[in-house]
Amino acid sequence: MLIMKILGVQFKIDNNDFSEGYFKKHIEHFYKKTEPGDIIIFPEDIGLVSAFIGIKSRDIPTAMQEIYVNKKEIVDKFVRNGNDFTKSLFLSLQDHFKSEFYNLFSDLSKKYAVYTFTCNNMGESENIYNTCFVFDPRGNEIFRQRKVYLTNMEESLSIDRGDLQDVRTLEINGIKFGIAISLDAFYPDYLYLIRDMDIFIQPDANPGKWNSYIENGRWQPEEWMDSTYFVAQRFPKVRYAINPMMVGNLLGIEFEGQSSIAKKAEPSDTHLGYIGNIPTTGFLEVMSIEKFNANEFHERKYIENISLDYPEGVLEVEI
Repeated sequence: MLIMKILGVQFKIDNNDFSEGYFKKHIEHFYKKTEPGDIIIFPEDIGLVSAFIGIKSRDIPTAMQEIYVNKKEIVDKFVRNGNDFTKSLFLSLQDHFKSEFYNLFSDLSKKYAVYTFTCNNMGESENIYNTCFVFDPRGNEIFRQRKVYLTNMEESLSIDRGDLQDVRTLEINGIKFGIAISLDAFYPDYLYLIRDMDIFIQPDANPGKWNSYIENGRWQPEEWMDSTYFVAQRFPKVRYAINPMMVGNLLGIEFEGQSSIAKKAEPSDTHLGYIGNIPTTGFLEVMSIEKFNANEFHERKYIENISLDYPEGVLEVEI
């Protein structure tokens, strides 16, 4: 039986990623941990980092203005076609994304002979979709899945919603993979469409405090249990559910979270959990936070909203 290793990447944004050539080296660093035939999974919005390569600004508003100055004619053309300014900026970046994102991951997939799952806000005609792309070991795109359920931030950025009718599984070497980008993983109607999957993939980027209470009153890491962990426990065929997350500062926007691999809970499991949750069975791995191990319980009242150091790293599982 063919054995494949799956690597879920917790990617930490480095200020040097915005310098010419550094982002490629940073990404390739993870590929060097693979072997031919492996599967490597990057988090949601990994491609958004590449939008700012070569940009000197260090905050989003001025960076957007800088992009506009550099691509004024293209942006103005899309505006004249009836698109709002933000969408027009995204559309003006598509050639840039082709070289700095799409071709980068395609080329590295081929160089290291691995499968790659990677995400970006990419244009199709004059729509922009948050899309997960899958490349095979020859560097060919073999699958793409658009995000269906969008956050308020994505809607404010004029990202277009994917269609539920397009949601399906992907088969690699006889194993079925289901992809749900971030918020999609919380919606039963979405998950129902990929219920026959063996491996669940949830690429994510959480732009906000992780160790905090959210608008509905729940502790954010408690709410998170309703996605990757829930899928691993409730869907009979799912062997592993993999949730790679992006962390770090993207021109003033903080991304926080803990990547994880969930499985069917067994009494012999090591008890693990997200920060502020009681450790439990059903996790294969949870990325620890500096000074806060995933096998420890920390009361929420002592850790709420404090500054935490989220490391970069890779979680692995063999299938």
